[in-house]
Formats: sequence, C-alpha cells, structure tokens
Amino acid sequence: VTFEYFGGVIPNFPEVAASWWDSMATSYLTVWKSLEYVRDLMKAVAAGEEVDTMECVYAAVVSFVVGSILFVLIWSPLRAGMWTGQRAARHRLHRYMGLFFLVQYFAAWVEFCTNYENSKNSYLPHFISICGLVQGVSAYFSFRVLPEVVDPGYYSDRAVLSRTFVHENLYFSLLSYVGSTMYNDVLRNNIQSNLFSSLFQYIFVFWPYIMIRPWYPRTHFSLAGVARAGRTEENETFYTVGTLMVKFFYMWAKYYIAFFINHLIFLGTYKEEDMRFIRGMFILNVGTISIAVFLHTLRFKKVLPPKLTFTIYLAQIYATFSAIPFAYSMFAEHKQLCALMALGIAFNLTRNLKLHALW
Repeated sequence: VTFEYFGGVIPNFPEVAASWWDSMATSYLTVWKSLEYVRDLMKAVAAGEEVDTMECVYAAVVSFVVGSILFVLIWSPLRAGMWTGQRAARHRLHRYMGLFFLVQYFAAWVEFCTNYENSKNSYLPHFISICGLVQGVSAYFSFRVLPEVVDPGYYSDRAVLSRTFVHENLYFSLLSYVGSTMYNDVLRNNIQSNLFSSLFQYIFVFWPYIMIRPWYPRTHFSLAGVARAGRTEENETFYTVGTLMVKFFYMWAKYYIAFFINHLIFLGTYKEEDMRFIRGMFILNVGTISIAVFLHTLRFKKVLPPKLTFTIYLAQIYATFSAIPFAYSMFAEHKQLCALMALGIAFNLTRNLKLHALW
C-alpha cells in the first residue's frame, strides 16, 4: 500500500488504469495485425508469388515458438477444463486470476518486443507483478490440503507441491513486485521523493534477506524429492541434475540479477540502454515465479508429462543467460559491483546471517 500510494498509483488511478488499458489494447492490436501478416504471407507462398526467403523463415520460427508457448500455457489447460467445466467449479478466483496473469504477461512481451518506447514506462508489468502476488496469496489460502513439509515437492515427478513452498514463493513474488516499482521511472521517482516510502525501498535494496526473508519459511534443495517418495527411480537422475541447475541459477539470479541491478538503479549509475535489458529481464523473471507453479499444476493434473513441465521451467530460468551478451557492457563497466556480488555469493555459501548482513 505504501508503494502504491506514494508511487502515485492510488492518487492517479484513472490515468494509471488508462495506461494499462492502452498497453493491453495496443499489444493485442499488434497480435491481430501480425496474424493478418502471416495469413497474407501464407497466401503469397501458396499462390507461387515471389517472397523473401528469410522473411518466411523468420515468420515460421516466430510463429512456431509463440504457438508452442500458447499451446502449453493456454490451449492444453483450456482443453483439460482448467477454466471451464466441472474442473473450474472450485477456486474460481485463483483460476481466473491465473488466466488474467497469462493474458497480461503475453501482452507485456508483445509490447516490449514491438514498442519498447511505450513499454518502458508502462504500468502493465507492475500490474502483472501485483497479479502474481495476489495469485500467491490465493494459492496459499486456497490449498490448505497441501503438506507442510520442507521438501518443495516441485523438483520431482510424483510429489505434490508443499504448502511451505507456496508460502516461500510469496517472498519472491514480493521481490518482483518491488522490482516493478524500481524499473518504472515514474514509480521509482515518486517513491524516492518521499522519505517514508524511500525507507521501505532501502530495506528491499540492501536487506531483503535479513529483514524480510525470515518472515517466510524455507524449503531445501537437499531434501527435494525425499518426502513421500517424490521421485520415481527412472527419473531420479534427471531431477537430481535439474535441481542442481536450479540451485546454481538461484545463486546467480539472487546476486547478479536482483542485487546487482537493484544496486545499479539505486546508485543511479545505469545507462538508458541498460534499462532495456533490465526491463526485459524483469518481465522474464516475474513470469517465471508464477508460471513455475502453474507448470507444476499442469503436471499434477496430468495435463502435461512431468519431465516436459520441468524442462520448460529450466528453459525459462536459463533463458536469462541468453541475455548476457546484451548486458556485457553493463557488467564490464561496473567491475567493483560485480566483485561485490561475487563476495556476496561467497558469504552466502557460509550460511552465516551476520556475515551476509555485514555484506
């Protein structure tokens, strides 16, 4: 509420809502025009007209990638009755908020890729983060039957997601929400212009794992798949390797995506071209946090096979590494900050909270 009020969202809600609607409408108009373009291109090819080969290849690749994502996240669950029929009778708020999240998330990527100038200070990513946070709270209070165990239940092919993991995931949704206020110039400037809201921002920039993290439970990678024989023998190696990959990503993301970027913005030493990478990374990560849980649901409900959903999750998180070449200059120009992050990882490995607080 502090960030929403002092950030200007609540006092200027009609203008903020209009901005959100403009982003949504523009994005889906772009989608419609793109479909018309692909249709016309296919007609030209079918009619034997001369067309640029690379144009066809590009259109085919993009169509395949986008179509595959929509098949997994929209069509498969829709066909399985996740939002329709008897299956959708329970937890309706949670289900339809999840669908609303996906609709917004797709629009955010369309706007970012096709109209960055409008996207960079759009409120759409901010509302996506709010939606993800609401989804997390809804999941925690809706699914009380989930086991309260330290085994996440996620990194396995047979176990059900633990309620502890759902609760823990709320912390990362909260971090994403705060990130959405820092990567929007208007929100950030409004928050930093007020001493009270600035204090909250300082906490999330410097001490989120010291002052906020202890309020949330912890699951353990080392116990993944242990509870209730969560992994089948044939997939044990696959999930063991996958869990190690997630653990490595977590360390990288914690320091070089979260801390590094937030410190960079807090210090005001970023360049405008850096912000394009940062905002794109934010959209990717805010989706990963919520879609990861949705992928587990698709696995648990047997809509998609276990190894496929976990592979998609790994592809999501490791997609961040594909952006490193675009951020090379940003890292190279802030060597001291990079070294500080490396020191943070070293302190983290000691599991000493006092050392991390000192860092």
